[in-house]
Amino acid sequence: MTNNLNEKRSYAVIIAAVVSAMIVMVCGLATGLVYAVRERRQAPPDDSRLIAGYLLTDAAYSLRNSMSALRLCNEPEPAEEINRTALVHAVRAETALECHDDDWAGNRSKEQFLNDVATVLHSYTPEQTIELSEKLYEYSAKFYVSVIGGAEFEYNGELIESNGVQEDEEQVEVTQEQKDEAQKIVEAALETERSEFVGAWGEHMEFYIERDGKTGYALVCDSKIIEYSLMREDDAEHTDVDEAERLALEAAKACGFDHLTVKWSVDLGKSVGVIMCKSYGGALATDDCANAVVSGGEVVAFSAGKCETEHKDIPSVKKTEREARRATKDGDKGTLVVRNINGKERICYEYRYDLEDGVHYVYVCAENGKQIQVK
Repeated sequence: MTNNLNEKRSYAVIIAAVVSAMIVMVCGLATGLVYAVRERRQAPPDDSRLIAGYLLTDAAYSLRNSMSALRLCNEPEPAEEINRTALVHAVRAETALECHDDDWAGNRSKEQFLNDVATVLHSYTPEQTIELSEKLYEYSAKFYVSVIGGAEFEYNGELIESNGVQEDEEQVEVTQEQKDEAQKIVEAALETERSEFVGAWGEHMEFYIERDGKTGYALVCDSKIIEYSLMREDDAEHTDVDEAERLALEAAKACGFDHLTVKWSVDLGKSVGVIMCKSYGGALATDDCANAVVSGGEVVAFSAGKCETEHKDIPSVKKTEREARRATKDGDKGTLVVRNINGKERICYEYRYDLEDGVHYVYVCAENGKQIQVK
């Protein structure tokens, strides 16, 4: 049975990813989001549309800068790291664009550009992205100018067409039994009043859902709900952070993701964003996080990310946090984390710094006490 999707959407995109984007920044994959919101305080923190505008501006700025840096690469390794980071910026920009402006027709060129950028960064080799770097920067710069100034943005698939590659839009057929089983999972975990199958691609099945008068969607993969979102009520009562963290962990468990630990949370007024990840002997796997948005005493959005990625070759901790801190500037106490750096499992201490140009992170190796990465 052919699905009803008008176009394939990235399953990383959720309606409430305004907070999700902030959470990504906390993981060290992006910078400047909290700083951007703090510096542009022109609206109450619960005004999701305006906050989405702040995040869109920051994502567009970060994407442009990443593509600019890519032009300086002449080896695959640094290009691959930039590609991974820039992919996050592209997904954040697409999400924030959808939250900020519902003019679908007017944003068609921007949507197509961001979709194609994501395809290039995810599917092309580092050598190919280096070859495309000038064109990637050209359109990223135009996109940023359009976001901040409202200039017209024109894009007609030049990035994909230049390599003769078209994004795979093939729709996947699923059996009625598969749909029924996935629907039962959605209804049981989310206690929905209504759920309807929308379509499928790859191993993902999407459902339109309704609960307590709110509408939204849920994505099922491998008998788990990897993502869902419900429209938030503007007049929802505030949920305190401790309660939000408890609700977020409960929602993650109901969706099939157990044994998670809260890494960080942010209070945005009437919404609270919560980031969760696995813990390995007290070391948090911050590259592979799930996140949730809590509003009005309920989780209105959840995204599992890659929180079930298994880390099997984690080195042993040989340096204390106090010893590791000697390799940093004065700051708060570090957090022990597990990260994949240049293709290797590393255990290190994460130090966060709020500087005048935004948020930065210093990672100090817990084996030798030396700086291993700065973001």
